[in-house]
Amino acid sequence: MSGRSILQADMHTVGQWIADGVRWWLDQLAAMAPKPLQEWRDGRRILADYDPGTAAFQPRPDSSGAYPARSGPVTIILPPGFCLTRTIERPVMSPRDMESMVQLDAARIMPMGDAGMILAARIATRAEGNGRMQIEVAAMPRAAAEGLGSALTQLDQPCHAILASAPTPHSAPPIDFLPAFRKSGLVRDPSRGALPLWIAVAALFALNLGLLVWRDTAATAVLEARIAEQQPAVNAVRRINALIAKSDQFAAATVEARRTGEPLTMLSRVASALPQGAWVQRYTWQGDALRISGYRPQQADIAGGLRRAGLSVQRYSDASSAAQSPLGQPFEVTVRMARP
Repeated sequence: MSGRSILQADMHTVGQWIADGVRWWLDQLAAMAPKPLQEWRDGRRILADYDPGTAAFQPRPDSSGAYPARSGPVTIILPPGFCLTRTIERPVMSPRDMESMVQLDAARIMPMGDAGMILAARIATRAEGNGRMQIEVAAMPRAAAEGLGSALTQLDQPCHAILASAPTPHSAPPIDFLPAFRKSGLVRDPSRGALPLWIAVAALFALNLGLLVWRDTAATAVLEARIAEQQPAVNAVRRINALIAKSDQFAAATVEARRTGEPLTMLSRVASALPQGAWVQRYTWQGDALRISGYRPQQADIAGGLRRAGLSVQRYSDASSAAQSPLGQPFEVTVRMARP
């Protein structure tokens, strides 16, 4: 199969390719199953011989001679001479192409006429050297196939296979007529019967998904409507919070300004910081800078007292080398308010 043939194929053909691939995959999985599981699966199948005269099925006994009392898939074994079988040789091809070729050449392969028989085939052997393969073909008259199809409708168990001959342990499986019966409409295809159910399940799933989307959209719309209703109140709360924040900032700035800029408070603070016996002659305050000049006793520490009061001394000078004055030793100091 080339990429060009895939691109030129219609959807029906592609669907059949996919179905064949799925069947092949399932067959491979079944072949890989553990031996006890395969024996259990084969043990559930019931082998039954078909009697064309009475249109009845006679179950075959198992290896112990007992007849199966269980219900399971039924494998129908056709009697000898019920169908015509022959082997032909054709070039190597895929099973699907082989089936198409057999249906097209049915009138030349079997002497029954393509409209008066049911045809089934299988690949018997493949020759590696010459590129040829052996195909085993079996056919039964249409009237006999219709009688077998009517008898199959009376079975209580599902039909698993319609074999042209009895299977043997060490040989290839016989030709199975069941796929041909399903294509001809003589046996109902279980997959077709389940198709409406799968369509209903898919429709209900899509409806459920649509309802979930609709409910989610409706809930989102209700939430958006509630948010829109509460938006004026939220805006009012935000404005009130902004005004409260501004008021707090103004109050904090006022308290700080009064703490650092109150003249009497500053004057009292400087007076308590000066040592005993010192007095101020000039007091100048500009912004956060304070310039003080006056007289102090001989051993008084003006700068240390101001620092202990929380003031930052920027410049200090005195006239300690000058002659002693009756008022004391003159000094001049520039300080700044220490920020908390």
